[in-house]
Amino acid sequence: MRRLMSNALRAIPSVERILSSARFAPLVERFGRARVKESVSAYLDELRAARGAWNETEALDAIAIRVRAATASTLRRVINATGVIIHTNLGRSPVDGALWSDAASVVTGYSNLEFDLGRGERGARDEHLAELCRSLFGCESAILTNNNAAGTLLLLAATAAGREVLVSRGELVEIGGSFRVPDVIQQGGAKLREVGTTNRTRARDYASAAGAETAAILRVHRSNFDIVGFTETPPIAELIEVARETRIPMLYDEGSGRIVDISKYGFEKKETIRELIAAGVDAVACSTDKLIGATQGGLILGREEIVAKCRKHPLMRALRAGKESYAVIAETLRAFATERHEERVPIYRMLATPLDVLRERAGNLGAKTIIDSRCALGGGTTPTETIPSIAIEVAGNANEQYARFLNNDPPIVGRIVDDRFTLDMRTVLEEDLAALALCLQL
Repeated sequence: MRRLMSNALRAIPSVERILSSARFAPLVERFGRARVKESVSAYLDELRAARGAWNETEALDAIAIRVRAATASTLRRVINATGVIIHTNLGRSPVDGALWSDAASVVTGYSNLEFDLGRGERGARDEHLAELCRSLFGCESAILTNNNAAGTLLLLAATAAGREVLVSRGELVEIGGSFRVPDVIQQGGAKLREVGTTNRTRARDYASAAGAETAAILRVHRSNFDIVGFTETPPIAELIEVARETRIPMLYDEGSGRIVDISKYGFEKKETIRELIAAGVDAVACSTDKLIGATQGGLILGREEIVAKCRKHPLMRALRAGKESYAVIAETLRAFATERHEERVPIYRMLATPLDVLRERAGNLGAKTIIDSRCALGGGTTPTETIPSIAIEVAGNANEQYARFLNNDPPIVGRIVDDRFTLDMRTVLEEDLAALALCLQL
């Protein structure tokens, strides 16, 4: 027995012999000699430890799996059938393929990211979106950071470092990933001054708290919750009036990026960013991957004096966005400026799709049970509101079906409602319908 084991171990070829073999040549060509060598060595160590016998076919399969895992990212495309349009866990807003292609002409080659073509010398990246934002939002100036948290942090650091910022107790929110407004204020170097109560805050609470140490009033979009019942929140016009009387800036962490009125899709009407700036808000910070529907970024929009302070602040370099973000966000903003957002921005195509089209879509997929459902906008934009939608109910154990669809290639994420596994039609992209149909047929 011992002799047989010894013979089996001696029969294992060397690493170099394996790498030089014809059967391993395609693997080496695809992944590189160094990466394949690492996987071969690790496999042989395990084989010797287990005193196993060498089998070239089995080895090739095992080493191929190992080297793919070592060189792959776990980030994958998934199909969103959850009924949440801006799904934070699924990458928030999808980007239209044609829009991405238009942006790619800037991204794939060299660009004038920091080059002034008029003067033929070094320029500034933070000026590329300024004119587009002026026409779209009515602001004096604009800059882009890598997300809205960064934008809010920079805005506070540039305008209120070492001084007080007035915030309602009802707006000291925490959103996903334990991101807390008080922490952002502190990291921005400002001092939090709470006003009002959790459920009721009035304009006079801000006026009473304002003093020589006050640098700004900050309103924060509550994002992922709402307060109902015995509540009171001052209209933005009243806060602007307090800001003017006390001669301090009115800042707004608007968060969602509301460019257009979405009440036409069934949601409550609220001020757009353009309306906020026109009313007198001095600076607005918002995300670009929520209601704007682009890739991740954070816009600071407002008065030139405030934006200039942000532009010159040392944090700007750490928080700035790259050329990919500028290109995609510019194309997305241009879709709004030309009133083509329902054509070019996927989340607005979803919102604008009529129920009868969604029902027809479910029928074309061969669904046996089609049900009415409710679809959420998501991303913390309208936390308590939903709109009608259409879903497919998949027969069988809900948990087992949930797992089966997740194991599909590409994975399909549905949702369980009242112990039923469902696939919402409003959030499924057109290009994903064929893959969804195949999985439904299994």
